[in-house]
Amino acid sequence: MSIIPDLDSMTDEQKLQVLESVQKSIRESKEIQKKKIGENVQAVVAALKKIELDINARFESVAQTIETRVANIKDGQDGAPGIDGRPGRDGKDGKDGRPGRDGVDGQSGRDGIDGKDGVSVTNAFLDFDNSLVIELSDGRQINAGEVLPPDIAEKLKIIVNTSTGGVGLPEQTGNSGKYLYTDGTNLSWQSGGGGGGGTGDVTGPASSTDNAIARFDSTTGKIIQNSAVTISDAGDVAGVASLGVANYVDFDTTPTVTNAVGRLYWNPDQTTLAVGLTSTISADVGQTLYARATNAEATTISKGQPVYQFGASGDRVSVKLAYNTSDAGSAKTLGLAAEDIAAGQTGMILCQGVLGGLNLSAYSPGDTLYLGATAGTLTATKPYAPNHLVYIGTVERANSGNGRIYVRVQNGYEMDELHNVSAQNPTNGQVLIYNETTSLWEKANLTAGSNVTITNGAGSITIASTGGGGGSGDGGAYAWFLS
Repeated sequence: MSIIPDLDSMTDEQKLQVLESVQKSIRESKEIQKKKIGENVQAVVAALKKIELDINARFESVAQTIETRVANIKDGQDGAPGIDGRPGRDGKDGKDGRPGRDGVDGQSGRDGIDGKDGVSVTNAFLDFDNSLVIELSDGRQINAGEVLPPDIAEKLKIIVNTSTGGVGLPEQTGNSGKYLYTDGTNLSWQSGGGGGGGTGDVTGPASSTDNAIARFDSTTGKIIQNSAVTISDAGDVAGVASLGVANYVDFDTTPTVTNAVGRLYWNPDQTTLAVGLTSTISADVGQTLYARATNAEATTISKGQPVYQFGASGDRVSVKLAYNTSDAGSAKTLGLAAEDIAAGQTGMILCQGVLGGLNLSAYSPGDTLYLGATAGTLTATKPYAPNHLVYIGTVERANSGNGRIYVRVQNGYEMDELHNVSAQNPTNGQVLIYNETTSLWEKANLTAGSNVTITNGAGSITIASTGGGGGSGDGGAYAWFLS
């Protein structure tokens, strides 16, 4: 059977009696506990006193023994200090007491008083004396004093406060999108081109390219659009697809410019326009002639070496190193290589004009240069038969690294290459005879006559008589011949 009372079924008075009974039992228990603790403490104290007496007795006996020994010996050195004992452990924390009951809520405070309405600015205008007047929503006016310098204020013609004799703004209602116009006396709102004003608002795209030129979109005169053409802050124009008809174009005659492919600029050294063919080669308009060719040699053709037309490769002429010891290597001399051209690659050949950046230290300015006997060489010594004469050009500047030649190839002609000579494939002893019917000099053999023999040799003709006749002795004759 439970001895715990049913608190829910008890009255408040009964609950109070139970509480007092419990509290009384707790007090009695504490008194009993204190009494037992006191008894235990007395027993502990008596035991400690007995231990104290025993320790004192032993101490006195030991002290007497020590004093006797100390008297018989000399003082020794002090011993080392002992090590401090370890700190004792902290005691346990006590238990928290039970929470108290909540107090009764206080009374609600009174509502605060409403603040006053704020004051706003309803208008602002310039007074007749150039003072800024600010009107507030509570009817007050604040004069902020002069806001413009006197010289500017004197020029100000429009003053909102017309009561002082100034010129008032016309009514704004119903005039959205119009502009203010004056005829010198009166102000009015205008739209379009009326009153001598502009043509209306100009509008543009939501975004545009920096430095782009603005251009009109449609014919309204109001809308502009972005452009692909730009002008940089340095004045460079970019994005131009083509140029229309112009009367003329002026070029800067003292430019600071670096050659580039497709760049057209004025060359003050040659006093003409130059156009970039490669990053290092430019053609002077009207003064230089270049050909793009393929190197048909197995090795690199170096800048400044003479070349002749060999054939064709890759839809363009191919070249090999020229030399003057045969007609094949000299007759079709094209010009000088304007750059190093690797085997099988293409490069520029200068046919006419100035080629610089060469080693011409072996020559003097004004020297005439001819095609040399070794492939790809030049000589200042004029070649003679059997070598073929091909004129290459003239030395303008003799320098080891910046020499310059004016190139103008002129090929020497064979006799049978003359336009009024028909003497192809001649044989020993043949001569040239003029044929009036064909108007040509033609190759022919001398014909032996009566008592005359003709022997055609290599470079010679022998004519001899072979019998009697009107002549006396052997006779000989000489004639022009082809070798």
